[in-house]
Amino acid sequence: MSIQPPYFIQQNNLTETQIALASEILHCGDRPAFLFSTPDYVLHSNQKLADVKVDSQQSLSNWLRQARLQLQDALQQGNPHALLMGGLPFSSAEDVNLMVMQQAQCYQKILFSTPDYDLSNTFNGSIYLPSADAFQQSVEGLVHALKNKELDKAVLARILQLDFDQKIDISKLFYNLSKHNPDGYNYAVARNPKQEGWFLGASPELLIAKQQQRIWSKPVAGTAPRSIDPVQDQHNAQQLLSSEKDQYEHALVIEMIADQLSPFCKNLHVPKQPSLIRTKRLWHLATQIEGVLQDERTHVFDLVEKLHPTPAICGQPTALARTKIAEIEPFNRELFAGTMGWADAKGNGEWSVTVRCARVYEQTARLFAGAGIVAASDPSAECAETAAKFRTVLDGFGLSPEQISI
Repeated sequence: MSIQPPYFIQQNNLTETQIALASEILHCGDRPAFLFSTPDYVLHSNQKLADVKVDSQQSLSNWLRQARLQLQDALQQGNPHALLMGGLPFSSAEDVNLMVMQQAQCYQKILFSTPDYDLSNTFNGSIYLPSADAFQQSVEGLVHALKNKELDKAVLARILQLDFDQKIDISKLFYNLSKHNPDGYNYAVARNPKQEGWFLGASPELLIAKQQQRIWSKPVAGTAPRSIDPVQDQHNAQQLLSSEKDQYEHALVIEMIADQLSPFCKNLHVPKQPSLIRTKRLWHLATQIEGVLQDERTHVFDLVEKLHPTPAICGQPTALARTKIAEIEPFNRELFAGTMGWADAKGNGEWSVTVRCARVYEQTARLFAGAGIVAASDPSAECAETAAKFRTVLDGFGLSPEQISI
């Protein structure tokens, strides 16, 4: 799988990209911007033409329609290389972070030339929302509903808030996250950095990519922690691969995505079994789905509308899972469990699933992590899974679990 960035972008030649320094490219300043790195390229722009405006009562389909209309307006007003870039939230229109951007830059290779930046020296404390006990109680109640067949799966999330004595250096944090997630999707978005800060993260999961007539998706569901002991690490991986609970959870996601994509495709390849993928801290079950569209004019947003949110970050059935989440979770997910990416005037684009992420503003970072709950879930194990997922961004700060309050 290899999607190309927008056709009109002048890419730096190979010699330049081989020596391009990530610390210079992955820069997050005080201007509105979007940075998006994939396994194949880095795309970014800090030239915002407009925020995509949506009504608070509108749904995802309306958000996407409005975004396409605003992009068309920008093109007609003499901005032939305008793009849609940014993030779509889990549920609330107020959290739509889509922008019409221009003068995007692309690099196919970057060099991580420096060691990780240590951002831990001004760390001043942390708090979980909800607490471990409260989260496990919520899981217990949800498992009861699942056993009564009210729904098949729901994803419950937690927040880990980190406080620092000094303003957090977003560029250094994003550098660290990107360096340790070369095979995934790294993103940072800011509509108004001085008022809202940045939302950034490092995801292993591709919601959908579309290049002319070809499409790709890489759903991830089912998680186990990595271990520094190679023998234990392989044991964890094989346990995940053989876990009935995790295989069931993964199958729910794949079935939904295949059902939604099939009507658009004349050919859709869905592997019968998931594969193991790994990040620095986690093992995952993942399935690489590829297809050929019946109609090349299908817009990537047509596919986003059908897929978002997937059971991997919401649940199944979607509407009921969403209702349960709203009843249980004591916070706004913002862009967590949303999708980040870009779309061009031809309807091509690439959109990742917004996980392993944080809202960072001034001296505070709010980290998000969720766990997929099914009838076979164990509350303590699901709580431990959220802790394992927090470690991706904690590593970005140079913080260890021992430094975090329980």
